[in-house]
Amino acid sequence: QHRGLNYPIMNMQERVLSVLGCRYVDDVLLDAPWQVTREMIATLRISVVVRGTICDTDVRDADDPHNIPKEMGIQVELDSEESLSLAVIAQRLHERRSDLFERHRKKATQEDDWYRRKHGLSSRS
Repeated sequence: QHRGLNYPIMNMQERVLSVLGCRYVDDVLLDAPWQVTREMIATLRISVVVRGTICDTDVRDADDPHNIPKEMGIQVELDSEESLSLAVIAQRLHERRSDLFERHRKKATQEDDWYRRKHGLSSRS
């Protein structure tokens, strides 16, 4: 519910690789819980929890997943230099949907042709 309709846009591996590509990131917790808990902070020895000012959800009140880090004084909010959000990405993908579909179709056809040539199979009927 807090992630919106039809999200995530990228699969888990793509998201992890994107985050790990950031020079400020040391590690990524796969399938992390929505709420940051004291147990999680202690177990993983988390020293800082960071969030940008651009947030894709409206939970900055009682249901804020960063309430515990805030209470502990380890929450840091950085000014987001970009206004990029999930909604903007989804809109861009929607606008380019036909281009992306055609690109994927061409690649799939090329891959199929390559596979058939490699294995000596007859061309498509």
